[in-house]
Amino acid sequence: MYKQALHRIRAGLGNVLLGQNARTIEERNYRNLMLSGLWFGPIEGGIFNYLPVFLARLGASASVISLLTSLPSFLGIMTYLPGGAYVERQRNLVRVLVQAVFLSRTVYPLIVLAPLIVPGDTLPLVIAILWTVASLPAAIHMPAFAALMQRAIPAQRRAKFNGARWGLMSLVSGAMIALFGFLLDRTAFPLGYQIVFIASIAASMMNLYYFNKIEVAPTERAPANSHRQLPGEPAAPHSARGRLDRLRQFMLDFTAHPLFIRFNISSFSFRVALMMPAGLYSVYWVQELHANDSWIGLRGTAGYAALVLGYALWGRMANRIGHRALLLACGVISALYPVTTAWAPSVEWLLLAAAFWGITISGVDIGLFDMMLISAPADRMPSFAAFANVMNNIALAVGPLLGAGLAGLVGIRTALLVIGGLQLVATAGFLLLPNHEQEKATAH
Repeated sequence: MYKQALHRIRAGLGNVLLGQNARTIEERNYRNLMLSGLWFGPIEGGIFNYLPVFLARLGASASVISLLTSLPSFLGIMTYLPGGAYVERQRNLVRVLVQAVFLSRTVYPLIVLAPLIVPGDTLPLVIAILWTVASLPAAIHMPAFAALMQRAIPAQRRAKFNGARWGLMSLVSGAMIALFGFLLDRTAFPLGYQIVFIASIAASMMNLYYFNKIEVAPTERAPANSHRQLPGEPAAPHSARGRLDRLRQFMLDFTAHPLFIRFNISSFSFRVALMMPAGLYSVYWVQELHANDSWIGLRGTAGYAALVLGYALWGRMANRIGHRALLLACGVISALYPVTTAWAPSVEWLLLAAAFWGITISGVDIGLFDMMLISAPADRMPSFAAFANVMNNIALAVGPLLGAGLAGLVGIRTALLVIGGLQLVATAGFLLLPNHEQEKATAH
């Protein structure tokens, strides 16, 4: 089955990845998006996966590790809407995306240098703050990425393409996690982690290089002051009343699209439950199961191997069964990840838990991303994507803190079991989404 998945990914890439016969803009975009995804693999397999483990080995608590998710999310709550409005006024989406991501990654070298400068007892908190600063440009690059993908990939090919691209990313990430874990167990602490993070920095530059080669038509620049003036009301763009009216109209624009509201309600409740154990896993692996970095790397590789299978499978199935059915199935099975982790008697069982994560989170990724693009109006995508990311960030901020609080009351193992049950219940929210026939009628 794994060989079939690899074959599907290769078929999905075809000559586009190899650079052959890429005569049209669409083919060149496919190739460059695929190659940008390939180079994201060492970033996700490196600093994204091993930064929480690094903090756990420094002795950080679950609450501090949860800040890696919660602090950037609190920042995103305040910045995504103005960021989306900013993107909506820009004509060159590619340039805006590349500049924002580059700014974010300038913080990575500071994380590499932090162990050489910051005292050990304050180092975990300082790194969490640096990671939060690195997330600030996401308020621009996330809405820009959504708008870019909507323009670069036709709706009918989006699920299959994303399945192939994310499958490639997962394949590379899984290989790098294992390689980095092997390296970390054979390198002095913290030097090994610094080497891993430097490798992520190098890969991030290649990732941006291929993003910069994507070609989409310039967008129509939205006016800087796009609110609708009320009948008989004099224009007051700089007054407090004017700002309140703009905010009111801004929110009314979202409520005028009920499908988009239903999407946010269903995805929000699920993401809160999904993110509750985010700060618990690393602490559980290190402090409860006493896993070394090689085993943590193997666990990651197993998870990403399952991601490859999942993206190949769900990328082809999404358009056949519909995204609601996909989300319901994957949401139910995803609850097994925290439950299986909690029941693991030894580190070897983490491989099975990781497989549950990979095969299901791949379907959740495809389902939620495509459903967001379907439910938002095409001409307002940056602002609507920003609003969806605000809701996502509220969930990302609240979920890990709730999980850490629950673990403080009942212990990590019991908390993981309870969270698995909550994830199962939260999956019911996807029933608010359109079925397959309704979805096809609204796709754009």
